Amino acid sequence: MIVGETLKKAVQGCGEKAAVICGEKRLSFSELYERMNRLSNGMRDLEIKQGDRIALILPNSIQFVESYLATLNLGGIAMPIDIRIKAQELRDILSDAGAAALITTAQFTQQAEEVGKELNFLKNIIISGYEGDKFLSYERLIARGAPEGIEVDIKEEDEALYLYTSGTTGRPKGVVLTFDHLDLFPESITKVLGISGKDVNGVLLPMSHISGPIYCNINIVEGMTMVIFEQLSPDHILKAIEKHGVTWTHAVPPIFQMILKSPNIQKFDTKSLRIVAMMGMAVPPALMKAFSEKFPHTKIIQGYGLTETSPLLTLTPLEDAERKVGSIGKPVPRAQVAIMDEKGDLLPVGEVGEIVAKGPQIMKGYYKQPEATTEVIRDGWFHTRDIGKYDEDDYFYHLGRKDDMIITGGLNVYPAEVENILTQHPMVGEVAVVGVPDEKRGAIIKAAVVMKKGMEAEEKELVKYCREKLANYKVPQIVEFRDSLPRTATGKVLKSELTIAGNSKE
Repeated sequence: MIVGETLKKAVQGCGEKAAVICGEKRLSFSELYERMNRLSNGMRDLEIKQGDRIALILPNSIQFVESYLATLNLGGIAMPIDIRIKAQELRDILSDAGAAALITTAQFTQQAEEVGKELNFLKNIIISGYEGDKFLSYERLIARGAPEGIEVDIKEEDEALYLYTSGTTGRPKGVVLTFDHLDLFPESITKVLGISGKDVNGVLLPMSHISGPIYCNINIVEGMTMVIFEQLSPDHILKAIEKHGVTWTHAVPPIFQMILKSPNIQKFDTKSLRIVAMMGMAVPPALMKAFSEKFPHTKIIQGYGLTETSPLLTLTPLEDAERKVGSIGKPVPRAQVAIMDEKGDLLPVGEVGEIVAKGPQIMKGYYKQPEATTEVIRDGWFHTRDIGKYDEDDYFYHLGRKDDMIITGGLNVYPAEVENILTQHPMVGEVAVVGVPDEKRGAIIKAAVVMKKGMEAEEKELVKYCREKLANYKVPQIVEFRDSLPRTATGKVLKSELTIAGNSKE
């Protein structure tokens, strides 16, 4: 995907249509195209050039969309970084990539000043909402940049994105995606779900992760309106769906669990919402069922992928939403997905093993980390370290992380299986299952449970419930009641914080 050309085509087809809406702010495709060009030209005037790494530390906002597109339009490499990042981790990432520029907002000025003093290669710090003279004003840069399209010889195999993930060694890993990877973002979603420019996309997840590029790429390819939710409160989300006619969205389960807790669901007209994709972690079928009951006009589906797979490997077609509840879907176009054992042999239908994948979706590699790259890409297969299986219809099922698998008394227990049972209990809200070290059995099973509001249960009641539905060796020996589960910025449960035995409320 050559971003400038793609957005120019969108302008020719729907120039005055809303491209991005965020609160009371709104940009048409024509306005977005002009502002992208102005920012690209403004950066080039600063001698930021093709191939330079540009860090984007921005919240979900119109500025993120503009900066992401302008960076790629210039032939630069976009590096979206979570705005909640700590100083040391930020220095590590900027140093690893050798970033030439940083675009951020006024509330990040102090951190920007600190890293700017330490990193002499960081030549340009551009800040939105900044009125001083020490740094470059984002708004002034756009105002003085030329509105004409920029001429850059970009090749599809050129690097376009560095998406940093946490490394097991403590060193961040930069996932490298190229311009041809960008075409796969919209292709893997629109073809399967039948989404087009008539749809309106609701932005729930942090754009500073893989979701931001997904949203932006689909937006300009399809000429689709993007609605960025300013707040993640249930009523704000429901009101925005009603106001802007949002037709589809995707997010992690905790966001949808939060929406279901709102007592005001019926007060809003959400009939426009026809597709909800729950992904990013194991999704309890009970949650999908509960959401479907509250939003009967909406198809609830799952998908699966990683930052390294740009981004989707599987997705559930709408026609199978009810029939395949609990499945992460079937392989998207051009993706080859399989289940592999420890020996490297592919497994047949129903057998449990590691989810592996081949295809153009797979990343170029980890930036400057060839050993880490060869560790996950072996014999052409990308190893996800996720455990799963598939059925006779080629639908896949996610059973948890390989590292999360619990071996108790020599038997394998997959946390997702236990979690799915416990979330079916009428009083249970959320569950995370982990292994706790044990001298006799190697590990015992612990369930961290968040009850539904106003409800209580005893440990023995939940254990009895599990015994009725699971083999004895899969039943939790410890049930810990908590007010909430510890989570990452993207909503994933931090299971490492749950592996201590105990039964406590936070």
